[in-house]
Amino acid sequence: MRFGVCYYPEQWPRGRWADDAASMVELGLELVRIGEFAWSRYEPARGRFEFGWLDEAIDTLANAGLKVVLGTPTATPPVWLARERPEILSVGPDGRRRAYGSRRHTSTTSRAYREEAARIVSVLVGRYGQHPAIAAWQIDNEPGNHDSARCWSEESHLAFQAWLSRRFGGSIEALNDAWGTVFWSMTYPGFEAVELPVPTVTGHNPSLLVAHLAFAAEQAAEALAEQRAIVTAGSPGRELFTNLYLGDIDIDPRQVARPTGLGSVDIYPHGLGNADDVAFVLDLARGSALGAGEGPEALGGRAWIVEQQPGPVNWTGDNPAVPAGQVRLWCWQAAMHGVETLLWFRWRAARAGQEQHHAALLRHDGTRAPAWDEAARFIREYHRVTALSPHLLPRPPARVALVHDHLDAWMLEVIPQVHDASHRMLVTAAHAAARRLGLDVDVVPADADLTGYEVVLAPALHTVTPDRIARLEAALAAGALVILGPRSLVRDQHAVWVDEPVPGGLSARLGARVEHAGSPAGWPRDASDPSQLVLDDPREPLAVGGWIETLTDVAGDATVLGRARGGPLDGEPVVVRRGGLVHLGAASMEAWARVLGLLLRRRPRPDHLEVFERGGRHVTLDHRTRTIGGLGSVSDRD
Repeated sequence: MRFGVCYYPEQWPRGRWADDAASMVELGLELVRIGEFAWSRYEPARGRFEFGWLDEAIDTLANAGLKVVLGTPTATPPVWLARERPEILSVGPDGRRRAYGSRRHTSTTSRAYREEAARIVSVLVGRYGQHPAIAAWQIDNEPGNHDSARCWSEESHLAFQAWLSRRFGGSIEALNDAWGTVFWSMTYPGFEAVELPVPTVTGHNPSLLVAHLAFAAEQAAEALAEQRAIVTAGSPGRELFTNLYLGDIDIDPRQVARPTGLGSVDIYPHGLGNADDVAFVLDLARGSALGAGEGPEALGGRAWIVEQQPGPVNWTGDNPAVPAGQVRLWCWQAAMHGVETLLWFRWRAARAGQEQHHAALLRHDGTRAPAWDEAARFIREYHRVTALSPHLLPRPPARVALVHDHLDAWMLEVIPQVHDASHRMLVTAAHAAARRLGLDVDVVPADADLTGYEVVLAPALHTVTPDRIARLEAALAAGALVILGPRSLVRDQHAVWVDEPVPGGLSARLGARVEHAGSPAGWPRDASDPSQLVLDDPREPLAVGGWIETLTDVAGDATVLGRARGGPLDGEPVVVRRGGLVHLGAASMEAWARVLGLLLRRRPRPDHLEVFERGGRHVTLDHRTRTIGGLGSVSDRD
């Protein structure tokens, strides 16, 4: 594992740079990310480039023995450019062009924006592409963040219509048929009649909304690919990545990470929720880099953390305090999940701008913040374990795969049905349950090879395609236990309900079909009396979370493993197994953990413990006490 930091030399006096570099080396850092927000310093006016400061900054870092990650500055075009070419700015659903003064206010569909991005990246690569200190390039910064992926400009509108025409082979009849536009008399006479989903009286057709999300994600991926091609040609042999904040769903991380084979994520636990959410995002970041057809031999993929939260942040609303030991624990969680490189954000807290309350390794006045000590301790501990017990660190091949695809996330974003059964909530519950059993989990794409896994989890695998069914069938034929979760195999790729029993494509194999799918509460709305789940012990009913599915037409050779208790669905089957295929109709982590525990004969650990089986030992992270066990001399307890 390598360690680094995000640094903004343009924000600090040059006389400070050499001392900063020396302190970074003292801390044990190797990598420094710079430049991703510095376009106005690179080019204060069109064609007037000022790189003397950047030359000096890179040389200062290199002379101290540090390597540089250079960012392309395309997330923050300068004011002069926005004024000169306002068409680079995105337009909101209200039809108003977004103002400059923040970041991510550009439209990736805009040809003007792409031209300007290619121009500045070409200049940077021409000057620094062969610099020996440049170890990696960051392409853009957090695309999709701040609801920035979609644009409602006329240019985007025309591009969307052209995209749809290509997708449906130029046939508007094919689109109307696929989308079911006869509903509410919305049949389109031509592609020129397809509007962007602007606010309307009630909801738009889900097919239109999902298509618009997919289109916007592709536009962002294409814009990144254009930059990536310039860097690849002019600076070969360096790592390439685009850092994502995976709390968002507007950008498909696989479209971004798969071309480079390296996932990259910014980890801000306070923005994600809890340790389960962080664990899932870490595994998703690695899995986003997996190629089609890869299986457990790929070890779940590669990932870097490019921004690791070092203390309180400024943007979550409540912005809670960070107690002693928390930063160290977050870093150990990343290490145990197989992250290759970790950079803290940031070196010194900003004195100006929108992030003044964002913590850093140094305080605003340049003195060492509490995060410095925790980072230093973690680095020492990591090197000690590497030297004395290296078998405790490598992540082994996972026995469990969790199938994750962004199309499913878009489907449930567009058709939520209830408030607390989103795609992220459903997949995180299944992932957390497997982690409670001490199982490593590969978060894999829908086109992965599943045949090498012992267990395949498919929560909210919403979209039915022939390829998905074939891959699940192949896993079953190879002897895997396949567990379909709630909201799985319901609609086709256009967000239209399948014309067969649910779970679509596998109902006959399961020997049952889904009947009720939705809220566990009845009417009149009484949150105190929802249906619960009973498994092997009727004395221990389990909460089902925000979603429950009951099954009917259960075949004689299928086994009902769990039923609803109480509420409107009392007595109905919720968990059914037939051969290696299981359908679990409850959404909660508790239900997933108990069902997995029964099927795999493993006992779930308490919720606050995260356990890793490494080298014949159990490494334990206690997220309640912020302590570590099982790592030898660096442990707080054993």
